[in-house]
Amino acid sequence: MLDRHPSIAIGPETAILCDFPNPERLAIEWGLRAADIERDIRSSRSVVEFTGGFFRAYAARRGKPIWGDKTPRNVRAIDRILRWFPQARFIHMIRDGRDVACSLRRHPKETVRNGRLVPNEVNRPIAECAKRWLEDTSCGLAYRGHPRVIEVRYEALTADPESELRRVCAFLRLDYEPSMASAKDEGAPADLNDGRLMNNRDAAGRVHRKSLSRWRRDLSAQERLDFVHVAGELLVALGYAPDHGWATE
Repeated sequence: MLDRHPSIAIGPETAILCDFPNPERLAIEWGLRAADIERDIRSSRSVVEFTGGFFRAYAARRGKPIWGDKTPRNVRAIDRILRWFPQARFIHMIRDGRDVACSLRRHPKETVRNGRLVPNEVNRPIAECAKRWLEDTSCGLAYRGHPRVIEVRYEALTADPESELRRVCAFLRLDYEPSMASAKDEGAPADLNDGRLMNNRDAAGRVHRKSLSRWRRDLSAQERLDFVHVAGELLVALGYAPDHGWATE
């Protein structure tokens, strides 16, 4: 949705800021040559210089002045992102941890192998997924109230996209554009290729709410208890449940 704004360019996930640049993966997902990426890495004096150059080049190709990165694990690197990029602003998305666990169970659905995008079969324990949600969300909550960090609830965004996007745009000091809430055939960029939509084939469509409360149908009785044991208190603290009674409904 941010990428649909005429001033903002956001491509696929990169993990550049929270891990290490992977030339092969970046080449596949971004439609570039791995050799060119490797050259740029070698010629850069720091991660900051490579990252800035990589994203500025992409934004320039799109004719946009602002770039962003949507890698979820960036939530574990907020401190250095804000420090490395003094003008940066961070959007912390929070979602019901039970639904997140259901999603993480089989994520990622696709991966890069031998230079190609291929299906990925994974089935993680719910306790492991709950731990990931607990740790990642806690990392973001540590910056609640920071002037360059905004908190957005997934549920609020899907319920009223325009209101939440207007709030985000105000935080970014940009005017809201109706195109942000449109679908692919209503003005989204033409480069929505396989790499760009990796692990999220619905990203080109309209906002929907079909994944809300998926835990009610996806989690077994034991898995509900597993979640409570790992992350039940944060779920209550964030207002997603009044207590742990939901696990035995």
